[in-house]
Amino acid sequence: MRKRWDISRTAPLGILLALVGYWGPWVDHQTAALVLSGLDMSEYVKFLPEVREGSVRVFRELFYLPPLAAALCLALLVGRLWPRYPLAVRVIMLSLAVGLCIVVLPPYPFVLHALASVELRGQFILAVLCLGLIAAFPLYRHLPSLLANLILIALALLGAIPAVAQFFAIRPALDRAYGWPVQVGWGLWVMVVGFAFIIAAAGSRSPSKRSWSVS
Repeated sequence: MRKRWDISRTAPLGILLALVGYWGPWVDHQTAALVLSGLDMSEYVKFLPEVREGSVRVFRELFYLPPLAAALCLALLVGRLWPRYPLAVRVIMLSLAVGLCIVVLPPYPFVLHALASVELRGQFILAVLCLGLIAAFPLYRHLPSLLANLILIALALLGAIPAVAQFFAIRPALDRAYGWPVQVGWGLWVMVVGFAFIIAAAGSRSPSKRSWSVS
């Protein structure tokens, strides 16, 4: 019989791993100043010569998707499985979800003019949209189990694939900027494993078993 994972425990573990990987090294180097995390990538790519001259097109917003996807996963879990978590755990999960969105928001005072900035508009809209979806977490308890599973899987895929694909698409430009082939850090792989945990937990659930049941 196929193993049924406890989604209320496995999915948060996957989220934690994904976040550790996101803030871990994606570009590793013996010199600390040359180590880049997933968050660093969103800023560093702006300064690649090929990006500045327009020969390589980069969508910086893709590097913000992992923390935002993790935030929405947290909100979905809390909203759908509210009674399974102690109050303190629910508060921590929601606070972390909000904090992840705040990290993506442009820093003050740039946030005040984000909509007028081509560079900052995308990340601002993504962060605000996610904050609105997090605020709606009480509504998620009404989602059918199958739909909740599919949304969780979709969020995990959204968190893992676009940012990693963007990274490898610009890796030749990174190699030229560093002067030698860059070493892909453990952070990128740990993030992928974390989101894979979420997919495995949601994908192993059977709607007939009421995997999201809160009764």
